[in-house]
Amino acid sequence: MKQQMLDRFGRIHTNLRISVTDVCNFRCIYCMPEDMTFMPDAALMTFDEILHLADIFVALGVNKIRITGGEPLVRPEVPTLIRRLMQVEGLKDISLTTNGIGLINQAQALYDAGLRRINVSLDTLNEEKFEQMTRRKVLSRVLQGLKTAHDCGFNPIKVNAVAMRGFTDDEIVDLATFARQNDYQLRFIEFMPLDADDVWGRNMYIPGKEIIEKINAVYPLKSVALNGESKSDTAQRYRFSDNGNEVGVIPSVSEPFCENCNRVRLTADGKFRTCLFSLTETDLLTPLREGASDAVITALILDAVAQKEAGHKINAADFIKPERNMSRIGG
Repeated sequence: MKQQMLDRFGRIHTNLRISVTDVCNFRCIYCMPEDMTFMPDAALMTFDEILHLADIFVALGVNKIRITGGEPLVRPEVPTLIRRLMQVEGLKDISLTTNGIGLINQAQALYDAGLRRINVSLDTLNEEKFEQMTRRKVLSRVLQGLKTAHDCGFNPIKVNAVAMRGFTDDEIVDLATFARQNDYQLRFIEFMPLDADDVWGRNMYIPGKEIIEKINAVYPLKSVALNGESKSDTAQRYRFSDNGNEVGVIPSVSEPFCENCNRVRLTADGKFRTCLFSLTETDLLTPLREGASDAVITALILDAVAQKEAGHKINAADFIKPERNMSRIGG
């Protein structure tokens, strides 16, 4: 019988997120500080190492991989990595999360490499707010990157927006309108305590239900029923009644979906994390570089998954924020 990444709560893990860099050309306030020290290049997994570990994970049942960062497109030759991953037998889905700027120059190369699904982070359509949130004045380039990807044929293009009360809550409907007009799938993500500057507070996150109520008041929505593998989706999905396009919320804080979690993560320096909020991680890169066999790496992975936490504890009194911020974990 094929080995699976099965934890003590009966969850089988088939979805792997691989960070290729902790470097980003933004400094989003919910992710990282302006002054950031990045990992040295020698500490990062090479593409050969990523492919080697991907093969091991696929042998353990992984069928979906998402490439993340930092900003993955600041790392040279990511389309080459995508092309190589496309050749891994057993992978059903490969996607990439980006801030959008690199798509202006790289969307066609990514598409030609076989990539079809991308997630683009876009929290506001207001230039001043965008600059405040990202500490960069490049909104027009992100919008152009989205258009370039759309023109290349990417489908679906998901737009990820972190909703923050008192800052972007007045743009919820505007973002929904923008997504409808451009045939993007919109995903609102509840603000989570992973920022480096400790600005997170319960007064700042907007519950997913409130977000959907605001959109539904203007654009009537229908809930999308989840079944089969989709039960592990992070998003609660809805369709606009008049055109069938999707909008969703990822309610990590207000309605945690931990009991159906099927995701694990590899940081850019080869650390294996079973949860975004894990306080422990398992080094896979060092033993790989020291010549450990695939069987040894597999045992490390299975042991870590077996000890996976029941949930992230954001709403518990004993919640402890991970030492790594979002950019160092991989978005």
